[in-house]
Amino acid sequence: MRIFNVLLCLLLVQIANAQDNRKGSWLPANATGIQSNNGQMVSDFLEPLRGSVRPLVCCYNGNVLKSATVFDAGKMEQWDHAWNCRIVETAVADQPDALDLEVDFSVTRGKLDSAGVALAFDFTGWSCENYVLMPAYVYNGNRFHVETNGYCAPYPSYYYYNKKVPLLFSNSPRLSEKREAAKIEGLTGNLATPAFCLFSPKDQRGCIILVEQKSRLGNYGMFIEENESQDMATFVISAPGVREQAAGFGNFRNSGDLPCKWEAGDELRMKLRVYSFKAGGIPDLLDKFMDVRKVVTGENHSRNLCPFSMVTSLTADYKNNVRWLENPEGGSFYRMENSDGYQIGWVGGLMGTYAMLALDDALSRERVVKTFDYVLSNMRGKSGYLYGTYKNGMVLSDRDNIPEAALVRKNSDVLFFMIKHFMLFEQQGYGDLIKQEWKEAAKALAQAFVKTWNENKDLGNYVNAATGEIIIYHSTSGAIAPPAGLVLASQYFKEKSFLQAAKEIADHFYSDYIVRLGLSCAHSGDIMQDADADSVYGLVESFMALYYATKDKKWLIKAQTAANLAATWTLSYDYEYPAGSTLANLGANTAGAIWASVQNKHAAPGICTGSGDYLFKLFRATNQKRYADLLCDIIHAHSEVMETPGRQTTGMGPGTSMERIQTTDADGKGAMGMILKTSNGWTEDCGLLMSLEVPGIYVQTDKNVLYVFDHLKAEVVHRNGKEVTLRISNPTRFDAVTTIFTEHSTQAKKPLGYCNFPNWKKVSVKAGDTVEMVVSSK
Repeated sequence: MRIFNVLLCLLLVQIANAQDNRKGSWLPANATGIQSNNGQMVSDFLEPLRGSVRPLVCCYNGNVLKSATVFDAGKMEQWDHAWNCRIVETAVADQPDALDLEVDFSVTRGKLDSAGVALAFDFTGWSCENYVLMPAYVYNGNRFHVETNGYCAPYPSYYYYNKKVPLLFSNSPRLSEKREAAKIEGLTGNLATPAFCLFSPKDQRGCIILVEQKSRLGNYGMFIEENESQDMATFVISAPGVREQAAGFGNFRNSGDLPCKWEAGDELRMKLRVYSFKAGGIPDLLDKFMDVRKVVTGENHSRNLCPFSMVTSLTADYKNNVRWLENPEGGSFYRMENSDGYQIGWVGGLMGTYAMLALDDALSRERVVKTFDYVLSNMRGKSGYLYGTYKNGMVLSDRDNIPEAALVRKNSDVLFFMIKHFMLFEQQGYGDLIKQEWKEAAKALAQAFVKTWNENKDLGNYVNAATGEIIIYHSTSGAIAPPAGLVLASQYFKEKSFLQAAKEIADHFYSDYIVRLGLSCAHSGDIMQDADADSVYGLVESFMALYYATKDKKWLIKAQTAANLAATWTLSYDYEYPAGSTLANLGANTAGAIWASVQNKHAAPGICTGSGDYLFKLFRATNQKRYADLLCDIIHAHSEVMETPGRQTTGMGPGTSMERIQTTDADGKGAMGMILKTSNGWTEDCGLLMSLEVPGIYVQTDKNVLYVFDHLKAEVVHRNGKEVTLRISNPTRFDAVTTIFTEHSTQAKKPLGYCNFPNWKKVSVKAGDTVEMVVSSK
């Protein structure tokens, strides 16, 4: 009997893991386009994409769509109920590619016990070659080969050492890679921006449909459905959002969503904006999205809660008091998590140590040295790659069932940050502390990457740390280091072959992944080769590193496209959390939180793992404020969940933070807006790195350029070309010591390198005070 129960449970798990959500359908009864004269203007607007709209009254059987009845001339009549629908279509001034929609639904007679309303955008002449994006949820339709064995699923054995296999995604909402019907279901909370984005290669056009987070009935439903022949698709916004299945972390479950009761007098209004525009490729779609992602949800309202200097102080104290493991016999090190094992890169070590080194105090410096010794004496592989994990005196594989596997991303992070450590040691005057074996390890790691690239023209997802062979091929798992890490290694070791490999790898990642697929992928150790945020932020770092090394502006263009893609992963508005949740009680404004991946359906406070200072460098180099705004949002989202004295979030003490900013029900409906009682080392590191590597205030003396990243306010009192008088106010509860980076606009044309922050001017502003000071460019 016990064996039977086990087998039954396994069967039920497999059923739950399937995307089985087509009991109801949103597709129109025929493919002739619009079925009523509602929304004629928007249908004409979408005609180049063969698009039209259908306003609908929806009836449900539980959470399954039973019928979707289209309005005729703004009316829908049944024997027991009647509705009106009014669509107000307004051209947007000076934007011929934009159209505003205001859709009013109302019940004029009778009632329905299990119903809702929806607006469907139908596209005939559809192609499965179209690129479909739902920010942070669906990339290229998630139309890839899929592994359905849940969270952190094992790779199939036929993927081992096999270059001929396709990219492998986890079990998430998707359109089909085969010729069959499919439906994607989500809620606005699943998306970093409530939007559908479409690029048609055949028509050379893009389309973006933006909507608010919610109606009076809660979050909207967001659906894409494709017919069996894949020549028609419909994009649907519904109220309330009723899904058959809810997507979890690599699996599905019954959604538990409920429709509503409607009776005479009930009304609902939807507000949308639609863009239709010429586009030569996916980069054009991403550029447009970057410009318009906030136009419907509105500008967010970042709060000044905790100045950079206090973030540094609180988090560094926590690191030294709680995260330090003193073990004279086995080796002492900064722990990354709440166990005594060690992993490098990703959410692990040898990254936050850079921030601790930047404190420039004897205790932290000594501990950074000990951590380096611990890692490099225990985790080096014969190939030059490092093993990703070490525990109980043994190196461990980074992927279950694959011996010797090391995640490429972990090694990427370590190469980049090792060289940054070396540069900072030397800048601080402690270059003698850099041991020869550390340099040998860093150079061997760079050589391993170059060897892998030259032999395979691929870096893979996992490598064999002993032999250097690629175990799992493809992906952009090496997004940050082979380009960025090799750039720094080429300069540090004066090795031109490192830079050449960096340029080739960066071109490959850009053309084969961002331009062709509209994504980057496989940067986390607990996903398959899913689209993810970490890798594309890493690519921005790499492209900016190449711009710094080569002065070639083609890398600036690529960095902008990558940053635009990164913005699709970043919460663009202040999400409204459920009443009674932790984040609602805190009044948290979390625009800037960053989703993890299409598998891991939650946002987090920070870029895993880094400061994002390359977004500042991109802003400085292009004078495009949107990149500074993106970074500023990320910085302020972190402060919303970091615990400070008198403001509890994690319950773990000041300076702590944890990785869940949950706008979805992937962890369960009761988990939205809740902060768990724990702290993650990598989010602590993000706070430290942002507070140190990003200038508190940036100003150009001869131009109207002033940007405040710190939790302060600043304005220009006087400017004479060489000097600027600033008035700086501190609205927070804490005294601040902020950094000011001042330069002439001509200096901004020179690419910015690394370890810049020790040279920035510092100014103290007590809590609640205002100071004036004069700054000048050199």
